[in-house]
Amino acid sequence: MSSQATAGGRARRAVCTFSMIGAMAALAGCQDGAPKGGVAAPATESKPAATAAAKPAAGSGASGSAIATYNGQPFTLEDYREAVGSLNSRARKSLDESPERRKQFIENHIVSKLIYDAGVKQGFEKDPEIARRLEELKEHLVVQKVMEEQQNATVSDADIKAYYDAHTAEFSTEKVKASHILVDNEALAKEIVAKLRAADKAQYAAQFAALAAEHSKDLSNAKRGGDLGFFGRGRMVKEFEDVAFTLAADGDISDPVQTRFGWHIIMRTGREQGTVQPFDQVKAQIKVKLVSESRREKTTGFIDGLKKESGLSIDEKALAAATLGPAAEGDDADGEKKRPSGH
Repeated sequence: MSSQATAGGRARRAVCTFSMIGAMAALAGCQDGAPKGGVAAPATESKPAATAAAKPAAGSGASGSAIATYNGQPFTLEDYREAVGSLNSRARKSLDESPERRKQFIENHIVSKLIYDAGVKQGFEKDPEIARRLEELKEHLVVQKVMEEQQNATVSDADIKAYYDAHTAEFSTEKVKASHILVDNEALAKEIVAKLRAADKAQYAAQFAALAAEHSKDLSNAKRGGDLGFFGRGRMVKEFEDVAFTLAADGDISDPVQTRFGWHIIMRTGREQGTVQPFDQVKAQIKVKLVSESRREKTTGFIDGLKKESGLSIDEKALAAATLGPAAEGDDADGEKKRPSGH
């Protein structure tokens, strides 16, 4: 999707360019951006900025008293409502609170149309570069729309309650204290576990600390024997957490555990008894989790289906040779051709 990311960046610049005349930029929401070695686990919705400048002047067919006039055309209340319709709620509220901001917005909106008309007279709407960028923008918006459709997900109260009943341990306030040794490969992890278990259990703590200092790549705690302190559910990546909370007694050492950070050897060093949080207290939290999982599964399945249906394959040898080399003279940092000044 790297090409989509590039096209997306260009598209956002195009949208902001169309809507950004002086103070209009702040109101149009361009500044808000696009439409959310350890073991720790990893605002108001904005609408797209207005692109009225990309269309011929409207207003001649609108009804209502004229707020402004230009080129013999009225700009009515209905025109104004249409113009602000694509702004986010914060921007609309800002306009409602200040007649001066409304005046500035309307003036900038009309000036944008006048600039567009001037560009049409110069034939710029037929400029190949503009046509190319419009195609990129269209592609980006279509992709965005499809992905928004894939993000639709709902969960029922029954689903939420079923999850709670099946995962009560996840909502316990119990905490464990643990140390870990983090290494890059399973073979070394197994070797360290074998050394620990060959020692007397009374020596586990000292031996574990020495091996952590020698081998662990988690430098934030390697010199402290790999000590992570106390932590509750949801603080560590799932694979690590599941094992840490199942170690039965202080001093117990796990088999090697793989996470995205590498291979861990975990030793439990303490435990604090907890209670299970009531359902009503965690219901909203569970809903967020289930909706997120549903969206991820739906999106992943959709993309995987597209790739399978299309027979997508990548030639690794050709890929290795597909280097771009130095940027051509006249290209900017994004790889776009710089236009000569005055054009």
